[in-house]
Amino acid sequence: MSNGTQVNLATVGSDELKAMPIAVFNSYLDQMSNEAIARFKRMRKLNDAQKAAVERALSEPESKRKSRKGGGHTEAGGDKAHGGAKGGSAGEPAAKGPKETSLWKDLLLRLIAWWDGVDTDALARSRGIKRWKRKERPAKAAPAAIPEPEAPPLTRIDLLQKLWGDGFSLPGGTDFALRIAGAAKIGKSAPCLDLAPGLGGGMRAVARATGARFVGFESDRELAGAAAAMTGAAGLDGIAEIHPISYEGLSVEDLSTEGGYGAVFMREAFFAVEDRERMLSMIHGALQDEGSLVLTDFVVDSNPDRPVSQAVAQWRSAEPDGADPWTELEYRNALEAQHFEVERFDNITSKYLPLVKEGLRRFHDCLQNAKLPPETVPILMREGNLWLARSQALESGHLSIALIHARRVTPNGDNAIEEEDALTEGAAVDDDEIAMEWGLEE
Repeated sequence: MSNGTQVNLATVGSDELKAMPIAVFNSYLDQMSNEAIARFKRMRKLNDAQKAAVERALSEPESKRKSRKGGGHTEAGGDKAHGGAKGGSAGEPAAKGPKETSLWKDLLLRLIAWWDGVDTDALARSRGIKRWKRKERPAKAAPAAIPEPEAPPLTRIDLLQKLWGDGFSLPGGTDFALRIAGAAKIGKSAPCLDLAPGLGGGMRAVARATGARFVGFESDRELAGAAAAMTGAAGLDGIAEIHPISYEGLSVEDLSTEGGYGAVFMREAFFAVEDRERMLSMIHGALQDEGSLVLTDFVVDSNPDRPVSQAVAQWRSAEPDGADPWTELEYRNALEAQHFEVERFDNITSKYLPLVKEGLRRFHDCLQNAKLPPETVPILMREGNLWLARSQALESGHLSIALIHARRVTPNGDNAIEEEDALTEGAAVDDDEIAMEWGLEE
């Protein structure tokens, strides 16, 4: 491709890819790295001729493909094939100039450019895209400042906190964590368990606010180590402890505590657990009678007449441990089978999605301003790509995020039914207040 401009076939639309001449397809392959071609092969559905071209490209040395004469085509041809600045035949003026992109498309453009190791501005020019720029208010002239010393490179833990706030690895911060915990009505000094505490910010906030005592089991060892250090620095050892653990190796004995837990929490993680029925059974055994299970989790659309959207399919492939979310009905049936009574099953997508977008805005600023050594770039890109995929799937309407509160009942259910009938009017009012706070009142 002339002028050093490169094109990533993974970003070409499906219809455009089907209609692309094989000669043009080959010329694009010749400009891509073997890693990019292999990734493209996994991502896209190809016809027989395209499959053969991909296999040919992968069998050749990368240097031979990129040095092949005539391998690329002119920038003008690339624009035409890629839907960039559109012009007529030779000698005809272009109908319109580049159209400025949105914040989200500019973010995706940066991700693609970083992934393929190409210049973002060059990639934008090849597609006829005008880069998004933040609209800033005119600033008053200020005296020249003394340059600050260069900041150290950001670690993965630093980057997560840049996105979600100090001590947090998920959206929402302290306010969101307290709202979720409000569904369980935790008593003072009540023992509680968190099965996905992340960096522990939410767990520590709830422990401070309620006086409850927490233990957290985090499956990501790096997060668990950092969270334990943060808990120690906050003076909450023995009140909000966090330990690394594997979900697959988890046993009832690991979850046991004297008298059982008053509440068990798990945020945005249950959908990736391989044996969810077993996990629910262990949680039931770890809870006190009438104890609460509070989950926030991704729930897929259950309408059989609506095919799975492309956004949801892309989200599933972006999740590091895979994603096979349940429908609401599957969730309710599984909870009932493991002797839980569902108290509430609220769609909180409209409250959650703005929190994700705010984190992505901070992510975009981080790409522009932070010092990022080469080893940090893949970490930041994976995190940004994951949350971009999650937000697009939620926006599609085929995926939602639910706040689920279920109460442990005895296996025969007799006592639970009698006690449920005897709930006070005040407890019902508490539930209504929680619903109103989330804007979910009927």
